Amino acid sequence: MAIKIFHISDIHIGMKFQRYPDNLRANLIESRFGALRNAVVEADRLKCDVLAITGDIFETIKVAKRDVVKVTEILGAFSGDYIWILPGNHDYYDQQLQLWQTFSDTMPDNCVLLNESKVYSFEVQDIEVDVYASPCDSKHSKVNNLEWIKTTSLNKNRMNILLAHGSIKEISPDLNNEYFPMTLQELGSLGMDLSLIGHTHVPYPLIQETTTDRVYNAGTPEPDGLNYRFDGSGWYIELDQNKNIHAEKIRLGTYKFYDIVLKVNDQLSETELLKPFANENLEKLIVRIHLDGYLDQDHYENRYEVMSAMDEKFAYVEINEMALKPKFTQETIDKSFTKDSVPYALLMKLIDESDGETAHLAYEFMMEVMDND
Repeated sequence: MAIKIFHISDIHIGMKFQRYPDNLRANLIESRFGALRNAVVEADRLKCDVLAITGDIFETIKVAKRDVVKVTEILGAFSGDYIWILPGNHDYYDQQLQLWQTFSDTMPDNCVLLNESKVYSFEVQDIEVDVYASPCDSKHSKVNNLEWIKTTSLNKNRMNILLAHGSIKEISPDLNNEYFPMTLQELGSLGMDLSLIGHTHVPYPLIQETTTDRVYNAGTPEPDGLNYRFDGSGWYIELDQNKNIHAEKIRLGTYKFYDIVLKVNDQLSETELLKPFANENLEKLIVRIHLDGYLDQDHYENRYEVMSAMDEKFAYVEINEMALKPKFTQETIDKSFTKDSVPYALLMKLIDESDGETAHLAYEFMMEVMDND
């Protein structure tokens, strides 16, 4: 006998994606609902008892009412025993908020809003479960919401599961410690059989499958920006009556983001630009490419033709060519300097004896000096 849990977090329904064109922006907004639908479908396919969402279903506490209702309608398709909903720091709990009033009024019968810092008791697959809920009640906090658990005695005869939201020091960028910060050591010291965490948009652990880890961070089911280098995913977790664990990462997202530096040398072609994205569905990629290197004169002059062809390949692409420069030759030197000059002699020597980078840097420096004279 085992409890089957599908764990997701940080869907951020209500993100605006203002930097993108209107048609793509609309698709990105809808894809977040799509990721939630995918999670429900996968949870049912895997015959999960529980769908656990550890915060930030919504991007803001002022999310549109129609979006809240749309979320609860999607959740209503889950056929398992329970949906555990924990408020995060973006959608923190306040009973006066229209967000949570609407959610409570429209949520399905198997949905439990874990809006208090307390133990919620359940029975799942004839296994008695205590859920230790640590919701957020504000957007920012210098301290996490775990202290109350440290003074609470765990019943070892029951399954003890933590649901919390906040940054994890070892995996999360929280330089000012303002997002309910916690550590893996602190989480481990609580003695939980399973800890499900939200907030950090990085899945943890960084493996596909495990039977040893007790702490899980879901990341996000749908990537949301160029700094997110992972697939959108959730965790499928089995926890048996002897507290043995098996967990597997399940892909859920539609779009994927890339932000890469691509080194080029001499030539620029469509093949070269597409090489980093082999085996990907280009139509679902949002990409920023920083070109770096030197091109021969013909390829440099034709670079815009090659770059513009990428617009039709991807869902969206930005190409930054600031570090891309024409490769100079002896003909370039002949045009720029007289043959009996010191710069001419130096550059010719560098071409013959040094790496291309040194020669180019010297040439660029000399041209800059000449322009400033």
